[in-house]
Amino acid sequence: MCRAVVVCLALGFLVVLIQPIHARPEYLARFQADPFRRPDVDGCATCHVNPKGGGPRNDFGSAFEKGDHLITPMLRANFPDRFKFDTAKLPNGSIFYFSDPEGKNVIYEKDQQKLVIDLAALTVVKGDKTPPIPPAENRMTFFVTSKSPDNGEHFGGLAGADRHCQNLARAVGAGDRTWRAYLSTSFEGRAAINAGDRIGGGPWYNAKGVLIAKGPADLHSRTQLTAETALNEKGESVGEVDILTGSLPNGTAAIDLNCNNWTSAGDGKAMAGRPGKSWNTGNPTAPCSQGGLFYCFAVR
Repeated sequence: MCRAVVVCLALGFLVVLIQPIHARPEYLARFQADPFRRPDVDGCATCHVNPKGGGPRNDFGSAFEKGDHLITPMLRANFPDRFKFDTAKLPNGSIFYFSDPEGKNVIYEKDQQKLVIDLAALTVVKGDKTPPIPPAENRMTFFVTSKSPDNGEHFGGLAGADRHCQNLARAVGAGDRTWRAYLSTSFEGRAAINAGDRIGGGPWYNAKGVLIAKGPADLHSRTQLTAETALNEKGESVGEVDILTGSLPNGTAAIDLNCNNWTSAGDGKAMAGRPGKSWNTGNPTAPCSQGGLFYCFAVR
């Protein structure tokens, strides 16, 4: 009888001892459900040294456990081998990590130090209270033109439209960047020039510092370009008005809908979008003599 009691107690002790070292399937499932998870990372080796699970945790597993098994933008930024997300490197060597699926926060790294930045408030969530990025008015990389060139849709082609963007940006102190108009052209017998291919790699912020898109793919799929965020270079809302693009939803040229490649101030039509709806593709506008606004993006 006593021997049986001892055996039961010993087995109970072993169960208690062994239980903590086994992998927890719910935590692995939480990782598997993350939208940024790399598809080639899976199984117990995600968090454990032993690929079969149990026992000591690896660096990711330890960080995951320390954070109460919550997957945060900072956790993703710290483990790019576990997650895949967009990044942007600035000329000064600093990096932006776009590892928040809601796009509300961005991780900023400089000198191997990472900080979480609230994009809406432009404040640091953790760490130094001073934002480590320039003030909003000094980092504008996107705007809607506040006015049209004087001669209808005769912008002087893409070069003239780019020059208009550059001049408007210079007037508000952002002329140190290279600006391009988001306009497409299409010539018979020649390859079209697509607006989406000529505006650089992003990220793009409006005059108030609000993120518009992380890059071209983001811009043409889930852009934050709305009636509230489509601001001109002065930081003023342009509202729900037609914005000339000559483009299709994916940023490629809408053939023959570009006012003779932005050189016509008379007959013709041009494809236009409207912020808050289909921002770059809606209904063709006519005639080409009425003038119009267009989008400007900083290439660098």
